Amino acid sequence: MSDFEKLSRTAGELTDFALPSYEALPEIDLYMDQVTGYLNKLLCRVCRSEDGTPLTPNRINNYVKGGHIDRPVQKKYDRDQIAMLYMLCCAKQNLSIPEASALLGMHREASTAALYEKFKALQENTVHACAAEIAQTPADAAALGEKALELMLRSTAERFMAEEIITALTATEAPVSDEAEKEKDKKTKKAKKQ
Repeated sequence: MSDFEKLSRTAGELTDFALPSYEALPEIDLYMDQVTGYLNKLLCRVCRSEDGTPLTPNRINNYVKGGHIDRPVQKKYDRDQIAMLYMLCCAKQNLSIPEASALLGMHREASTAALYEKFKALQENTVHACAAEIAQTPADAAALGEKALELMLRSTAERFMAEEIITALTATEAPVSDEAEKEKDKKTKKAKKQ
């Protein structure tokens, strides 16, 4: 099979990309190795990582330690934690973990199930649109090269704007401490003396 045929097949597969619904996620709690196995099967369709594995036990432990997902109960992860891990892993493809966690946290006023279903619908629509663009691109090196450049530039611009939005939505003015205020006054008085 040629590289163009593989690309065409991938685009065709992504045209039908679908995530399981929240209710279709495992209803029994899973141990770490089961979580990584299950989620890596879902993630490998749309996410890449430097080491080839989107999710590892070490990454999960770091997300738990960082407070990005809830701690497992008796070393088992429930449906909410599995949904959050999936969304966090997808978001970290373009954002830092703190940014991804903040973004997902902005939508936590509803349930994890509602957030996951919203995420699922948006991701499926985005993947379908991208796959359709690829399917409509002529299968020659020049056209595909230009499409790859366009997708990369769009991704860069969209990531930049997502980061700016997250910063704007999470920005709060840090209260000025008494010591910081005193230090500012000292600098002002010193500058006036000079």
